[in-house]
Amino acid sequence: MNFVYLRLEILRIVRSPQFALFTIVVPLGMFLLFGGLFGDLAGPDGIKASVTTMINMGAYGSMSGALFTGTRVATERTDGWQRQLRLTPMRGPGYLFVKLASAMAMALPVVLVIFVAGALRGVDLTAAQWVLSGLSLWLGALPFAVLGLLLGLFGKGDTVGAMTGALMLPLGIFGGLWMPLSIMPEWMSAVAHFFPTFWLGRVGTLPVSHGTGLGLAVGVLAAWLVVPALVVVRRFRLDTAKVS
Repeated sequence: MNFVYLRLEILRIVRSPQFALFTIVVPLGMFLLFGGLFGDLAGPDGIKASVTTMINMGAYGSMSGALFTGTRVATERTDGWQRQLRLTPMRGPGYLFVKLASAMAMALPVVLVIFVAGALRGVDLTAAQWVLSGLSLWLGALPFAVLGLLLGLFGKGDTVGAMTGALMLPLGIFGGLWMPLSIMPEWMSAVAHFFPTFWLGRVGTLPVSHGTGLGLAVGVLAAWLVVPALVVVRRFRLDTAKVS
């Protein structure tokens, strides 16, 4: 992996106002609002709303940070950046790994910010629960990084941002990250199981709830990772073949 290119990529993302707005400000604001309003209420699983909201907003933020990598890929394709890379020693797999690594690097601080806010607001977890839940939310963002790449490789620079924003809405709502599925209609609870965001929230909650089903959640997220990854590799090869 080209670490110089990775560092430049991360610096470019951090300096983008879109990154701060969509990946930090929105989920942090929603946590402070809903966590403050319903913090002491307990859900059907016995977990306080402040804990559930913190984990769900951490999941939403990590997903957002990972997904938005697609906007940069689409812009670079439009500007002919991939054609320029063909003139450097960097090859396709190295380019994709840098994009994935930068997406995951952007997902991590969002989770940390939400969790720090949770600690300051009085969320009480054991050290192991903090670490396992945060780590699960971060690693669980990998399928969304691949989905972001997929959007970037099929979309155009001036449309992918809107496509990503439009995608985040149903992923957040139907995945149960914005509001508890227990207060939604029964059909929405059933539909939620088809959304990767539901399982991302699930893996983040399991260390707190001590529930079961970790293997199923990981398996579903793995499926959401592998299938789009195969499409990404295929699309990237076709793209680079056009400019070779």
